[in-house]
Amino acid sequence: MRCVAGAGLLALVGCNQILGITPTTVYDAAPDVVPDRPHVVLDWQIADVLPSGAPVIAFAPIDPAPRVRIATLDGPFDQVIATYTPGDGSIEIPRDYLNTIWRLEYTLAGGIPHEVQWAPDDQKGHLTVPVFGRLRRDPVPLGSGYTITPPSLPGGGYTFPRVFTTGLWTEGTVSPKPTGSTADYDFYNSAIAMSGANGRPDPALGDLGFLVDYVVNAGTSCRIAVGSATLDPALQANLHTVQTPTWDAAQKPFTSTPIDSSTIARFGDGLGLLDGGLGYTGSLLFGSAASTAMPGLTATSTSLPLPVPVMVTLLQCPYFQTPPPTAQPAMLGAFPHVVHVQIVNPRLVTGLGGLTLTSGFEAVVTSTDNSFVPSFPAAIPTKMTLTTPTRGMVELAGPSEQVPVGSTTGPFTLEFLPEVAAGVRADYHDVVLHRIVGTTLTPERIYTVTAPRVRIDGALLRPDTDYVLEVRSYKGHLKAPQGDFTAVDYPYGAAIVFTRTFHTS
Repeated sequence: MRCVAGAGLLALVGCNQILGITPTTVYDAAPDVVPDRPHVVLDWQIADVLPSGAPVIAFAPIDPAPRVRIATLDGPFDQVIATYTPGDGSIEIPRDYLNTIWRLEYTLAGGIPHEVQWAPDDQKGHLTVPVFGRLRRDPVPLGSGYTITPPSLPGGGYTFPRVFTTGLWTEGTVSPKPTGSTADYDFYNSAIAMSGANGRPDPALGDLGFLVDYVVNAGTSCRIAVGSATLDPALQANLHTVQTPTWDAAQKPFTSTPIDSSTIARFGDGLGLLDGGLGYTGSLLFGSAASTAMPGLTATSTSLPLPVPVMVTLLQCPYFQTPPPTAQPAMLGAFPHVVHVQIVNPRLVTGLGGLTLTSGFEAVVTSTDNSFVPSFPAAIPTKMTLTTPTRGMVELAGPSEQVPVGSTTGPFTLEFLPEVAAGVRADYHDVVLHRIVGTTLTPERIYTVTAPRVRIDGALLRPDTDYVLEVRSYKGHLKAPQGDFTAVDYPYGAAIVFTRTFHTS
């Protein structure tokens, strides 16, 4: 249920295959659907803001309506006709689906099929697609931007300036780099939406704007914010509005417990033979997140290999460093401070032209006093096997790549074992089926399950083709085993492991 980025510290773009969000009915909580008929709900979960700029959560039916199909676990799709109700996002199901595992396939406009294999409690099944920012988005005016000259800018220049907006969450680099104290920002061409389509910020609806400058801290190699200025984010066509905001150079400390060797050892033990032998790297980020009532890992970055939160990143360090103080803009005070840590292990598949598969695990933690204790609460998926139609059970966590799995004339079943340890959970799993084309992964389908078992229709696999499965285990949705994905709890985490590649005949 999750989500490529521009250049810079953490440039993000839209996630969840949200290619064009349209206005629709918004409700403040789960909708009231027909109470006496079995049903589930599929809708947007929206991190919006109030006119004050403070965050608020709402839900809305998906528009344009997704294509939906339902089936028993072993039966064909379209045996039962499923209809998405635009008014409330509900999907009626047959009464005999209750207390059994069944399948719901949904496809968003422009997206790939997403198949959920589950047994939700009666009238409790609620799937969400997270989006950060309101649904109605006016187009960005042509030629619009800001010309920003803070009179009190120290030293009269910038190092790595970037502009952010919140409410409608965007980020972009000031380019070319300013030579003096004036930063000219071309919003129309430079702003990248962190979620969904780009749009026109509106201060009357609570959108805020910030110019933030960064430097590399010599003692730690951390990139830190050294100052900021609050902007009026309103835009006008063919005009870069002139602004002279006050520069805030104050830096504030925060603390984050270092990641110790036992964490690396735990991850290595979980990977087993899937350890790529290339070592472990990672990053620690600090900043202001859009909301901790939303899933914590819904965007991606060109500078980091694993999913990241939608956030204004104020600091980025190697994961093993003690972070230095960083600027923390006062106008971001309504948004929660978070620390995000990820540790990764790449694996080179030499038989497939040097394809690199990156496993890792990560977490997003919160704090009320800027003192953070990172933990990795998601259970690592281990011991992956694939039961095939013609070759029995094959190992996907063993020593070999391009495991032969035989003919595709029947169903396959992936099974794995989530790590069992104190303080870790596996609330649900996303399994991404990737087809391998050269050294590129092409996602074909996403499976969501609450038990560590996935049925894969053999008809979806091409003959004489290489594939790999990406298994993502999530902690942060305590009610997911009952079918309710709306409630989120922190610390939020994911453990992501690529199986061995396999080859069909």
